Amino acid sequence: MTEKEPMWPDEMDAAERVRHVALTRTEARNAGWIAEEADVSRDTAVKYLNRMVDQGDLKKLETGDGTSYRPDTVTQFLKEVRQLAESHTLDELTQELSAIGDEIDSWKETYDVESLPALRQSIGDEDLSGEERRERLDVIEEWEYNIEVRESVQLAISLKSSLTTLGADSLGNGPSETLPQEG
Repeated sequence: MTEKEPMWPDEMDAAERVRHVALTRTEARNAGWIAEEADVSRDTAVKYLNRMVDQGDLKKLETGDGTSYRPDTVTQFLKEVRQLAESHTLDELTQELSAIGDEIDSWKETYDVESLPALRQSIGDEDLSGEERRERLDVIEEWEYNIEVRESVQLAISLKSSLTTLGADSLGNGPSETLPQEG
């Protein structure tokens, strides 16, 4: 029998491993699977997974296989927006929006379409080769990603602008650093 090589850094404790495994999944997974991946007991995984549910990081789902967990998409999205707002200036965010717009405009011109749905429909053109269809499918995937990023960047700009209006200097870690508190 061979010993399993540890895949986790020594400084990463059980809670951090469970958090990492649970938040990097795109599909809901049960506690046993997460425990195995995080190299912890099932009971330990359940303890930390339930904490993450209470904190709003995960959603708990009842499936045919029992209780499963998946990242909360709203929480993940809002964290991404905050990270963008914290790590970029308004000018950088604005330039990113412009770059996204330019890329979408170039696809519209290249493929002679006005929108993403029109590009999708063009996949069915009989005169396209297999390679041309695959290229368009790749562009569709990139276009969809750009739309998601654009929404995040737009919200990050709005967040920065709102905080500036409220008189907050930055997006600090604690509520007292970001927004004025009442009473």
